[in-house]
Amino acid sequence: LVGPAPRALAAAPMATPEEWYRSLPPVTRGYMTSAVAATLTVQLGLLDPSLMHLDFPSIFGSLELWRLLTNFTFFGTFSFPFVMSLFFLIRYTKELEAKRFEGRTADFLWAMAIMGAVQAVVAYVLGGLPFLSQAMLSAIVYVWSREFADTVLSVFGLFNVQGFYWPWVLVALRVLMGGSPVLDLVGILSGHIYYFLEDVQGYSLRAPALLSDFFDRGRPGPAAAQAQRRNMFGNHNWGGGGQRLGG
Repeated sequence: LVGPAPRALAAAPMATPEEWYRSLPPVTRGYMTSAVAATLTVQLGLLDPSLMHLDFPSIFGSLELWRLLTNFTFFGTFSFPFVMSLFFLIRYTKELEAKRFEGRTADFLWAMAIMGAVQAVVAYVLGGLPFLSQAMLSAIVYVWSREFADTVLSVFGLFNVQGFYWPWVLVALRVLMGGSPVLDLVGILSGHIYYFLEDVQGYSLRAPALLSDFFDRGRPGPAAAQAQRRNMFGNHNWGGGGQRLGG
């Protein structure tokens, strides 16, 4: 890794935890906060994880719709795997949001919703997948690997691998450590479906106008400029109000 010179590093002011937190892009910051809050409430015994997991009978029978969201936020109780998941979440979500979805918060949330929907369908078919947080993280890493395909990563300092192959390296590492690759593969599948539709087939998987107006209006970037030209129904307002003929 190439870093700044020691003199420049010494002169650079250290950011406080609050400054670092506020510097994170909105989706990254929100997802990280939700993950930490979910783990903290479970760790303190304030919430039973069974109330957050993806339970389809409860969703369809009792309309416990929050489970469709909360199952993506719980990465387990405080442990080394939780810390590693949080590290991956912050790094890859931040880099993906800063490049591919720069100024397009709504589009990033919509992409996650599409991938999450695919994962939920697979979980419904396969069964036995109560939490899809690891699958969502794997999907984000997969899309990142397509955006940063030529980035070179070091694996424990032993060998280097291109970013394009990084998701598969993570799957292999999980298997070597005795874990199940199912969630990782579900995430890769959902990420590939999104990437294939958006980048290969050229479908514009943009967020609905209402979502884009809520998150991106007033923010710099192409999404904000486009949102300013739309009315509440998604149609475009070009130019000013004009003058009435004969008035």
